[in-house]
Amino acid sequence: MIEPSFCRACRFRGTTRIRAFTLVDAVVCTLVLFVVPAIVLPSVAGIGRSSKDSRCLANMGRIAYANAVYAAQDPANMAIPVHAAFVDKQGLEPLFIGPYEWGGKSGVGKAAVPDDVLTSRYGTAQGFGPARRPLNDIVYGDVFEDYTDDPGEGNKNWIADTMLDLDVNRCPSDSGYGGIHTPDFRDERRTSYDHFGTSYGANMFMVGSTGGGCMSSNSPYLHRMSEIISPSTTLAYQENVGRFAWAAEEDPCAFLNGIPGTVRGWHGKDWTFNAAFLDGHADAIYMRGYRAVPLGAYPPFLMGGGSCPCTPPSCHSNEFPGSFQIYRCVIIRGEGWQKDTLPTAPVMTQLKTSGTSGRPSYEGGLE
Repeated sequence: MIEPSFCRACRFRGTTRIRAFTLVDAVVCTLVLFVVPAIVLPSVAGIGRSSKDSRCLANMGRIAYANAVYAAQDPANMAIPVHAAFVDKQGLEPLFIGPYEWGGKSGVGKAAVPDDVLTSRYGTAQGFGPARRPLNDIVYGDVFEDYTDDPGEGNKNWIADTMLDLDVNRCPSDSGYGGIHTPDFRDERRTSYDHFGTSYGANMFMVGSTGGGCMSSNSPYLHRMSEIISPSTTLAYQENVGRFAWAAEEDPCAFLNGIPGTVRGWHGKDWTFNAAFLDGHADAIYMRGYRAVPLGAYPPFLMGGGSCPCTPPSCHSNEFPGSFQIYRCVIIRGEGWQKDTLPTAPVMTQLKTSGTSGRPSYEGGLE
């Protein structure tokens, strides 16, 4: 029998010959083990980030649509929901104003009693559980029971409201504080979703005189949708990580300080955040600092003095406490987006500012 050549090549003194492991083989294996993963893994991670970014943007799209539906159904035609807790008490400032009570679960941040998250100002016990957040009925349907006055045995109802998985209100990349926000959010080291009950903050920009006094809403908040000049560019909501990113650079106003540092959006891009607009669409925006864009003629309400003569949201002011200096400080715009609603007149509120505490914040101070 003729032995196949490949068998003869493998035989050596009656035994099977095993090929030695050479230095070349070692180099090749090293390349496979270390170089290939270094090439492949960033691509895989990028795909993961892209997927989360897309889901977040889809969330913003659903929120934008729900907000447009709400405005159309609301008897007052409010551009952004005004919570029932926004009430006037005998001429005093409103009970509550904030950018998070429009939708989401019960938050656990900023507790009234130390270490008791159920006393959070964003929680069910304070009247801001999921059943009382206006957009929830549109986004999820009328599925939430109001437990404001019913904590349940062992507070089980209030606890359950803090543990809800409301996917539309949670950015899948939400990692919490990102460099610019209120100090209590930074210090408590939670996701925005857990702290406030949602990953997204509403556009509720407030302005006031350098000398202190009444604050006015220069944003869609307390404005009627029919008053908004450019709903396709006017911000309604954005990723909470970048809510104050407009304040990153030195202001043209001497009394306001720029905020140093870099804010990276939850999806890995500096100063880039997903946002929802009043016309019902969503998109990614670049927000770093802002532009004091001239509008041509100065609106009359920006040129004189003013006071707080009425109770919001039932009236609109003809005057605004300001000047050219203030005028430059209240136009908050970038490429394809704006926080202000000028030339529509700001809406007066009962909120006050001392004029000495920097940017007015209804959340307890902006660092």
